[in-house]
Amino acid sequence: MKEFLPIKFLNFIIVAMFSCMSIAVFIQIIFRYLLHQPIYWSEEFPRFILIWLTFLGSAIAIKNHSHLSISLLTDRLAAQKRIWVQFFANLLSLLFISILVWGGIIITNLTMPNRTAALQMPTGLVYLAIPVGGILMIIYLLKNTIELFKKNNNKTKGREEEKC
Repeated sequence: MKEFLPIKFLNFIIVAMFSCMSIAVFIQIIFRYLLHQPIYWSEEFPRFILIWLTFLGSAIAIKNHSHLSISLLTDRLAAQKRIWVQFFANLLSLLFISILVWGGIIITNLTMPNRTAALQMPTGLVYLAIPVGGILMIIYLLKNTIELFKKNNNKTKGREEEKC
């Protein structure tokens, strides 16, 4: 199955954004504390990048099954029941993320005419991280859910072939 958004590209974007954020914070420290001349955009820019990093990083975490989970109870379940519990958890996550995307689209549209204080860019571009990251999360969560049942089907077919 071909990737919707190649993970290497998404990782590259995240690394580039993190690098820009780190450089901006470093420059802010140099100018503020050593030169006593703070840069007007140096607080807003890293904050906005951090917001984008949060939502894009969450999408990667969903793709890699890296989100925090407590599996104390599910580890004790039979494989079939564990799959259904994971499916139900994925459904709840899809519901929550869908509501997040819907609200993100609304707030992005509402705030697009507003400008940020220092950078004078549309505030909606910052809030756009919510629907963009949310849509990526939904895509990766759907893919993970499909793979959950594909793996189960492959295991079931393998057991049936062994019996014959």
